[in-house]
Amino acid sequence: MIECKGTYFIKDGHLFPVGMVEVLTTDAILIYEVTRVIDGVCLFLGDHYKRLLNSAKLAGVPLKMTEGEFAVEIQALIQANKMPNGNIKILVQYGNSQQGAFFYFIPHVYPTADNYRQGVKTDFLLAERNLPRAKTVQQRLREEANSAIQKSGLFEVILVNSENQILEGSRTNIFFVKGNEFYTPPSEFVLPGITRQKVVECLARLKLPCIDKTIDVDQTAVYDAVFLTGTSPKVLPVSSIGKQKFDPQHQALRLLMKAYDEEIETYIKNIKNKGL
Repeated sequence: MIECKGTYFIKDGHLFPVGMVEVLTTDAILIYEVTRVIDGVCLFLGDHYKRLLNSAKLAGVPLKMTEGEFAVEIQALIQANKMPNGNIKILVQYGNSQQGAFFYFIPHVYPTADNYRQGVKTDFLLAERNLPRAKTVQQRLREEANSAIQKSGLFEVILVNSENQILEGSRTNIFFVKGNEFYTPPSEFVLPGITRQKVVECLARLKLPCIDKTIDVDQTAVYDAVFLTGTSPKVLPVSSIGKQKFDPQHQALRLLMKAYDEEIETYIKNIKNKGL
């Protein structure tokens, strides 16, 4: 079942009350995006469309939606629900040679001020996503991750493969910091998150090195700080992975957090100045 927030959702270009949302075909291929809306602006809209297009390509199906249509549907949803802030899910369903596209607001949980100041607790989970570079619905993994998070009172679980290599969070990407150097698992093994991409760009502007590196579970103690990136959490410090502690107040990490917040502010300002 699709879980909607607000009053309306959009399916195939048409607006419907959320009470009419339907159960999706269980044997369909489902690809999706989650975007964040701040002050009526969908953050990094073009990047999200490109990733949706890439997910469709990797899943072997055509995306029957242009970037212009993608933008129009999102703006129509914001206006219909009168919700200038929140998360929107774009879900594209393929089945029986047919395609359906859903746009709807979803419940969200953003980190608190204390989370950003003190960091959040995480732990490892031996699991990995199929077709990791495509954003596809993998319900079994989602349920397994949610169970581990709730059981141990965590903010997130960090996926680890059978070779004991760290991959990504169940909803996030992960970075490690040592001194002024930043490290993240190689992009070919993880979902290329939009926030991850923007963080790499911010680090380049700050002249802080960012290195793709395979990191084993037993190597985490050599790092000073760890953080997660994602649509909802933005850049979020990690206080611990299991029993291993990290510094959420690390100077280079705090510099990056400020730079990323400024990136968001600039994006919103530019979009509003263009009248989009």
